[in-house]
Amino acid sequence: MGITIPRRHASAIAGTFGPLAVHRHEVVAAGAPYPVFTLELADWISVAAITDAGEFVLVRQHRHGLDAVTIETAGGIVDPGEEPAAAAPRELLEETGYAAESLEALGWVHPNPALQANRCFLYLARGARRVGEPLGDEHESTEAVVMSADEVTAAMQDGRISHVIAVVTLLRALAVATSAPR
Repeated sequence: MGITIPRRHASAIAGTFGPLAVHRHEVVAAGAPYPVFTLELADWISVAAITDAGEFVLVRQHRHGLDAVTIETAGGIVDPGEEPAAAAPRELLEETGYAAESLEALGWVHPNPALQANRCFLYLARGARRVGEPLGDEHESTEAVVMSADEVTAAMQDGRISHVIAVVTLLRALAVATSAPR
């Protein structure tokens, strides 16, 4: 027995809020109509940065959804017309004040396919070095946090690093950084 795939019969934008659009879809599944709401968002990037000493450069910042401070990988929105590989070093510099010697793609994920169709492109930035202060905008206050691979692993296990995209990025980066020569 297969799954029932709902069919969209009508869609409209219910509202736009900055970089977010809410869509309302009228769908029918198993003969019963019902509404579904989805979010339209730009693609994102997430960067696990590693210094030559093997330490991870992360970001500490306030997140409105939690109304709390988190520790996570540098990341953000891919600007219109920008390639994800160009957004990654830009976000790393803006959020941490670090630049990297090289950038390796770690693939991409759908952050939340139940509600949105955008992708998050994951990167490993090697040779990270501090070149200045974080350059966030007036609504973003960040600071760099440097942790060893063991500290990163422990922080993912005990919940200090709980942002799912950061966890996926760090797991992929740890696998690549510890298994492949540079």
